[in-house]
Amino acid sequence: MKYFRLAGILLAGFCGVRPCAAASSAGAEPFNFLFLDANARAVGMGGAYTALAADANALLYNPAGLGRIGGREATFMHNQHFEGITQEYFGFADPSGWGVSLNYLNFGEVPKTTVSNPSGTGLGSAGMTDLAIGAGYGRAISESLSLGAGFKFIKESIDDISVDAFALDLGVLYSVPGIRKLALGVALQNLGPAVKFQGTSESLPLNMRAGAAYGFTIFDRKSIAAIDVMKEKSETALTGFGLEVMAARTVPVRLGFNTRNDAGTGISAGLGWLHKSFGFDYAIMSYGDLGLTHRISLTYTWGRSGGPL
Repeated sequence: MKYFRLAGILLAGFCGVRPCAAASSAGAEPFNFLFLDANARAVGMGGAYTALAADANALLYNPAGLGRIGGREATFMHNQHFEGITQEYFGFADPSGWGVSLNYLNFGEVPKTTVSNPSGTGLGSAGMTDLAIGAGYGRAISESLSLGAGFKFIKESIDDISVDAFALDLGVLYSVPGIRKLALGVALQNLGPAVKFQGTSESLPLNMRAGAAYGFTIFDRKSIAAIDVMKEKSETALTGFGLEVMAARTVPVRLGFNTRNDAGTGISAGLGWLHKSFGFDYAIMSYGDLGLTHRISLTYTWGRSGGPL
């Protein structure tokens, strides 16, 4: 699996995120791009979204959120990373409980080299891409409890060599009775058989995430505070914190922090604009010397709103 170890190492270097080829694993696990946040609202809140994902992003964070969808929702996100890396994300959720998603990461072109030709003269370049296509279902078991499951096809490619896999996500979303505006979420991600490639087997990046979100007011402004704890197999636990304040009736402002970002401070920020059924969200995060990343999300909702808060 040397090609995919290389992909993990490159993703770690470009993205500066700890689970992507963390020091202890040296990129041994494939498909680590699955840990890269997508939706601009979630990124602006430090990735603390497990208890808030009752929208078209549910399959990325917690499939149980599909059981809380009030109306149909479609969202698209573009992530302009550095070093020519781009990420595209699309999600759709229906009040019947079904949802679909597509997550695509493109590294651009990487020069080919060999031991005898370290400069790569005359060898050309190789493209690197990651893809995840998902579908899932969530259902409200009671007024407080929702359960969900998501199934995804994953493909990782370097030049003309690729490997694919199937994985299952499970989630729980719970609104605490008697404590208004408090939601709890738990998700187990990337359950599936080991990936086999050229005689080598490696496990999928199994991950558990648990989160809480609480709605309150600051100077009569609706606000949400959220926290997530994420634990990948064989890695130390990571945390994310987020705060969202409605600075104006249609303008949410966000601030977040995530320990996944080793290259920068871990701080993220964002804002949004809501107009009837349309929503626009933007988030920015620094990766130190590697530069800034910019995420833009466009969301359209038709039907009544849902959500745990």
